Amino acid sequence: MPPPQARVHPRFLAPDLDPGAAEARLPPDESRHLTRVLRLGPGAVVALFDGHGRECLARVTDARADRVVLAIIERTAPAAQPQVPLTLVQAVLKGAAMDDVVRDATMMGVAGIQPVMTEHVAVKTVLATRAGNVDRWRRIAVASAKQSRRATIPVIAAPVEIARALAVDEGGLRLIFVEPSAGRDTRTLRSLLDHPAPAAVTLLLGPEGGWAAGEIDLAVQRGAVPVSLGSLTLRADAMPIAAIAAVRMLWE
Repeated sequence: MPPPQARVHPRFLAPDLDPGAAEARLPPDESRHLTRVLRLGPGAVVALFDGHGRECLARVTDARADRVVLAIIERTAPAAQPQVPLTLVQAVLKGAAMDDVVRDATMMGVAGIQPVMTEHVAVKTVLATRAGNVDRWRRIAVASAKQSRRATIPVIAAPVEIARALAVDEGGLRLIFVEPSAGRDTRTLRSLLDHPAPAAVTLLLGPEGGWAAGEIDLAVQRGAVPVSLGSLTLRADAMPIAAIAAVRMLWE
């Protein structure tokens, strides 16, 4: 007979988690999720993670509306992270599409997300940079991390101009994905199969209207390699999950 499946416990973010301590506490928002949404109480066993790679099982000992205390049972092994850290530099997309990008990129294991403003972005700067956007994206990342059972949460920065993002030298390999209509000599990802695993990879993905020619030139000057996913043009909101999956496959 096949071995029984391990029980899947509800997961909660405890930023101050110390697996070596006797107990842990949830912040108010996570406490409300436990008590009001999932309606859990004393005796419930849940999984805790701190967003930085530490995770444990714990039992609820005190459950109030916005204050939950738990007794730590044991430290557990978190899900493995990608061998090569990935940073997504993503042109801000309109509507809920940017929220979806944050959710999917978190699920796919990126270490960081840098939203950028580009020439063809279809969102007004005042809307893309308004207060509350980054906090919302971070909440979405937390929810996605909980659902995908990863123990780390990507660092999400405030939107900046693409030139400013390219001026930051993070080391590793930079890949700028360009659409077939860009008329550039691009490499296929397959051509990178023999490339030694880099220390890190930065993926640059454009907006609905694509990159401006000058932006591609600037990225190449900054060391980015133009690549494509083939001859078909994908939607901007479909590109992140496709590009991240393809790049992860190269060095996993």
